[in-house]
Amino acid sequence: MKLVTIDQMRQLEQRAEEAGRPPEILMDNAGLAMAEEVKKLQGNIAGSPILILVGPGNNGGDGLVAARHLDDWGAQVTVYLFKRRTENDKNLALVIEREIPVVQAEDDQNISTLKELLSSAEIVIDALFGIGKLRPLQGTVKNILDLVRDTKEKRPYMMIVALDLPSGLDADTGMIDPACLSVDATVTLGYPKTGLFCFPGSEKIGNLITTDIGITPDLADDIHTEITTNDWVKSILPGRPLDANKGTFGKVMVAS
Repeated sequence: MKLVTIDQMRQLEQRAEEAGRPPEILMDNAGLAMAEEVKKLQGNIAGSPILILVGPGNNGGDGLVAARHLDDWGAQVTVYLFKRRTENDKNLALVIEREIPVVQAEDDQNISTLKELLSSAEIVIDALFGIGKLRPLQGTVKNILDLVRDTKEKRPYMMIVALDLPSGLDADTGMIDPACLSVDATVTLGYPKTGLFCFPGSEKIGNLITTDIGITPDLADDIHTEITTNDWVKSILPGRPLDANKGTFGKVMVAS
């Protein structure tokens, strides 16, 4: 499986747009893929309280798309906006149209509403920041992540799922901000990023799941960094007869 840097991922998205898959299509695919993976992880999500932490950029847009699919499938979804989205945000408009509760962090005094939401949430989706440039997480966003971390310690059965990568993890280097959460699963979009396999970031990501968002393999032909997967190993191993033994396939000598 291809392993990509931030610049390579952006190039792939540009190539996808040139091939007829514009950013809004990739976002729709990403949000749906995220919702599907959350559904698989949880099993029956009907009635499950799900809190989605939404940032101001594309990662937050993916989270808004996931919100409406999870709502369609019967989950009790609440969207918590770290910052206000643009007025012409189609995905936020569709969330509001479905009457999914939306809480603005700037209106949440002492993040008291967030505390209440976390007290009953079964799943928290981190859709705050994606592969953009890592900057120190301070102020409100740090308070949000610290509260989620504290709640997880008190309620370890609450599942935290990161969209693409945990917020505060550098997608290239694996370096992390002190506020970065340790999550139960990371649903990475299109291709896994190099930082997900580098310490200390790789300790934060939980179960790594890679999803297809519509970037076809031919667009990544010139990317040569790859990671070995179980499926690839299975594909190249020869069949083994049921009556085989250790001598059937020859001999080996080890010299030390």
